[in-house]
Amino acid sequence: MKTLVVFCVALCFTSAHPMPEEDVPPVPRVVGGTDAPPGSVPFQVSLQALFGHTCGGAIIDHEWVLTAAHCVQGTSPKMMKVLVGTNLLNTGGQRYAVQEFFVHSRYNIPAFHNDIALVKLKSTIQYDDLVQPIDYSEHELPESATLTLTGWGRLSTSGPIPNKLQTIDLNYVPYEECKRLHGNKGEVDIGHVCTLTKRGEGACNGDSGGPLVYEDKLVGVVNFGIPCAQGFPDAYARVSYYHDWIRTTMANNS
Repeated sequence: MKTLVVFCVALCFTSAHPMPEEDVPPVPRVVGGTDAPPGSVPFQVSLQALFGHTCGGAIIDHEWVLTAAHCVQGTSPKMMKVLVGTNLLNTGGQRYAVQEFFVHSRYNIPAFHNDIALVKLKSTIQYDDLVQPIDYSEHELPESATLTLTGWGRLSTSGPIPNKLQTIDLNYVPYEECKRLHGNKGEVDIGHVCTLTKRGEGACNGDSGGPLVYEDKLVGVVNFGIPCAQGFPDAYARVSYYHDWIRTTMANNS
């Protein structure tokens, strides 16, 4: 099986965690997607560090963004901005300063598990036609589900970072099948939801932390995959599995 690579993102300045090369998981973008129409994904954000885009995320409340833990672990909130309200990385939108990161207490225990985090902003996001929150789901997915991934990740393993937000529809892969296709290794657990359509379609570097949506509800955030779109399932933190953690963390820190 091909080497996993840590989902750190295209312009990330630090990896999520040091680990032996043979255990390192991938960093996604949308491969094989199309340009998302302006305003069609009003909950999508770009986490921006010193050198620009690092990860995706989703607005779930006026002061809160949901993303992957490896996108913020080891990073200072002072070094991060959240870009909202645009499908372009280079123009438009508004940037919000970050107050604090809340990383799941069991992130990476064991490796690649519990890769989920909340970003609290210093000020309230102003909603309009281009900026809206998305509800996050507490329900399991049907086996026939078609899920939508969006992001600014690379267009291929060593390809360019798109300026326009990309979108693609992907097939849901049940947990047992996802685990089998990853060689029954321990990276995939019941806290993950997986997708796969075919080789040449999926996530890539820079998509980490980005939203996976089913029927207008957030069901996953990009965790890891085998870069990029090589015919193996991509894995996302399963939002329904972490529903109580998300709700409780927000309530206790509002």
